[in-house]
Amino acid sequence: MRDDSLTLPDGRTLAFTDLGAPDGAPVLYFHGAPTSRLDLAPYDAEFARLGLRVFSPDRPGYGRSTPQPGRLLEGWAADVTALADHLGLERFATVGYSSGGPYAVASAALLPHRVVAAGVVAGVTDMGWAPAWEGYDEAEAELMRVGEMGAALAWCESRYGVDGTRFLEGGSEWAPADRVLLGDPDLAAAMVETMGEGFRQGVVGYAHDITVQGRPWAFDPGAVRAPVTVLHGEADTILRTAHSQHTADIVPGAKLDLRPGEGHLSIVGRIPRLAADLVA
Repeated sequence: MRDDSLTLPDGRTLAFTDLGAPDGAPVLYFHGAPTSRLDLAPYDAEFARLGLRVFSPDRPGYGRSTPQPGRLLEGWAADVTALADHLGLERFATVGYSSGGPYAVASAALLPHRVVAAGVVAGVTDMGWAPAWEGYDEAEAELMRVGEMGAALAWCESRYGVDGTRFLEGGSEWAPADRVLLGDPDLAAAMVETMGEGFRQGVVGYAHDITVQGRPWAFDPGAVRAPVTVLHGEADTILRTAHSQHTADIVPGAKLDLRPGEGHLSIVGRIPRLAADLVA
């Protein structure tokens, strides 16, 4: 794994990892929340074996990327364009996981001349769709409803601590497949590392990210022309499969792939093969 960064046109820093084969087919991966560009570090060798080169940027405020108060979901396309130009990528696939899912759809819709295919993995759908709120995690739903980034930051600091150390208090009810993953010392350590990096600058990245997530999509998912695969574990206890079903319904030609037994964490292990299929 190679760690790097670039300076964006507005002066912000965008940090990213570079995984897999140096001459591999390019894929841009958009991480979950509150994690970071380190999400897929355990799969570096697998990406190389599959002939893939995966670039994973920190969204603003996460890891080493500069916060961007007032940012919009559709504004991510400009950061993706700057990263692709910096890397010399004319065309590429995108994959977004969990809270990163909307960013993969937005990139495909807003950059149709550059995104060749997209994958959404256990991804949050458009929260402007009323049923998306049903059964959603109560704390994150409350944060989304705060609605304003400054107030959301104060909410997060009060609930999770300025450094996010209280984020995991209370725990989550994980699927059996997720518990198996968490029992693997290497994978569990990698999860702790990517979450710790997500909180490198405190809770600002998470507060801003979830504020953006809670707003209705301001771009048209019907504008997507690239092939899209929407992947979700049927045993996911964190995000209902209805989110993926809805995303597949509103993106033209999207393929819905529901995997029995897979949970919210275990499904990440299927990303390398999904990425290979997208660029095939």
